[in-house]
Amino acid sequence: MSRNVLERVLHQLSVDRSAKQRFREDAEGFLQRFVLTDGERRMVLDFDVLGLQQAGVNPMLTMGFWQELAPNRDMREYMARLRPVGDGESVHVAALKQ
Repeated sequence: MSRNVLERVLHQLSVDRSAKQRFREDAEGFLQRFVLTDGERRMVLDFDVLGLQQAGVNPMLTMGFWQELAPNRDMREYMARLRPVGDGESVHVAALKQ
């Protein structure tokens, strides 16, 4: 697996407005321009942030990717994907109060 390519993809999707739009319109088409394995491509398409981090991707990039493009951008869902929550447990997310 290529951590560097995955990080380049996520960085571009976090900072480049036109890349975000292309990803929203045709995610698979957008990813074709990068040399990724099928597994890496699947992690990006499925927003598998745990898999991405286990592949060595910087956690700040996975979080930025999630916040910008995930269908459900709720940080509780992001945290739950990183660490599945058992019965009786709760997920705490720090956020600034508005």
